[in-house]
Amino acid sequence: MNDVRGWIEAKLREKGFSSTRLPERQLEIARDPYPDARVLCVGLSKGETFDAENLVAAVEDIPGTGFVVVVPTNITHAAYERAEELGVCVAGFGELVDALQHDEDIAGHIDSQEQYEQRRLKYNKAVKSLKRKGYHAYEIQRKKHRPLTIVTTNVYEFTADRLYSILESYEGIEPDLVVVTNPNCRGFSTDSMQAASQTGIPLVRLVDFLDDLGSNWT
Repeated sequence: MNDVRGWIEAKLREKGFSSTRLPERQLEIARDPYPDARVLCVGLSKGETFDAENLVAAVEDIPGTGFVVVVPTNITHAAYERAEELGVCVAGFGELVDALQHDEDIAGHIDSQEQYEQRRLKYNKAVKSLKRKGYHAYEIQRKKHRPLTIVTTNVYEFTADRLYSILESYEGIEPDLVVVTNPNCRGFSTDSMQAASQTGIPLVRLVDFLDDLGSNWT
């Protein structure tokens, strides 16, 4: 892992932000009307990933770390899960800019798709609690039935290859379902439904998933 602050500083200037270098690969970014934001900048070499162990080490080595920006965004699902537990945001450069523009406390930044997903899930009457398991992956504790692990996607035109690609990218999480959150999705192709049947992992629209959350997949 290397110091990527030069690239981030240049990109921030393009967005209208000024920044000051701090020790330990940190930047302090000036913004108005919000307080200045301190971020830890992590650059990855080819083939490297940013994992939960890297996040824990960063937080322990640099107390007060609230936002870790990783370039490129090769962040493991375990790192996202651990970040929620630690109260830290780990994300790529695009989400850093969004956090700087919209969040007073950037440590609590959540991307727009996840905000939408969490609101819909948390306020469902069948849901007891919600825990992040990865990048757009959640463990749902239900009030009357067994927990469910789901992965979500905003893609709305599905093929069998698309489903297999999603499952491959979430290898190790073992989802019970793949939930499509895009409201423009009206249904699924025959080959994608056949692939879902063959894998044993249902493919459902969010609206249908929420309707059946208290009675299905028991």
